[in-house]
Amino acid sequence: MIERSVKGLNRRQCWQALALMSWGLALSPALAQAPRQMRVGFIKRYQPYSFVAEDAQLQGFDVDVVQAVLASMNVKMVPVTDSLNRLQAMLAKGEIDFIGNQLLHTPENRRRFDFVVPYASIQLVAVLHESDDRDFFSLDDMLGRKLGVLANTGVADQAREALGKSVRSFERIDLALKALAAKELDVVLEENLIVEYHIEQDQLPLKVGAPMAAPLRVGLAVPKGHKTIQDQLSSAVRGVLKDKAFKTISHKWFGYDVSRPRVGHSGI
Repeated sequence: MIERSVKGLNRRQCWQALALMSWGLALSPALAQAPRQMRVGFIKRYQPYSFVAEDAQLQGFDVDVVQAVLASMNVKMVPVTDSLNRLQAMLAKGEIDFIGNQLLHTPENRRRFDFVVPYASIQLVAVLHESDDRDFFSLDDMLGRKLGVLANTGVADQAREALGKSVRSFERIDLALKALAAKELDVVLEENLIVEYHIEQDQLPLKVGAPMAAPLRVGLAVPKGHKTIQDQLSSAVRGVLKDKAFKTISHKWFGYDVSRPRVGHSGI
């Protein structure tokens, strides 16, 4: 078969053709089988991970990382933006190939999706006013305190169950942080990268306390049972994490390498 394919070429051309064929055969299965483009769903309003900026361009940490991951696979990214609920429905119907935001490994999500290896360490943290010297390590420490949380989340449900009416829910976490900056709250509970971004962007007089628990299990969500795409993306993520491109993206959005956990906003 190879002899027929090179028939009619001169000797130099034959060697070049054979070398190219050998290189192609040596490609990893992930790269050899990867489609030329992939439809990736991003949450439309999810700063700093993915959001549509004033110039109508899709931006965000997850957007940049996924772009680098797919580029390493020689795959073009076709972004699709919507709410998380809509993206989950689109993934189930095969209208997108995967969700480009890292989702929590909740029992419900594990029943619906498989997950790619994580590329960022996400931790639930207590956020305090910079003048506050108290420590909060659990919900029990927050009894009798005014706590701000993002509405319609598992954190909000657990906090309200434990603390009752002292919990105040906000439609956007930046509003909770601004209320904390105005000392209308004692503490806010949220993911570390989200609050670190907003503290920096809005120049808020706040600080991130110690993590409330171990890093959360997260990862890009792929359709249940689609092991090929799961393995392809996991392999590509591992490669990008070893490359300086990830550190460049990470420093662009957060100022440090977020693939490793850190205790608090001060870097201690």
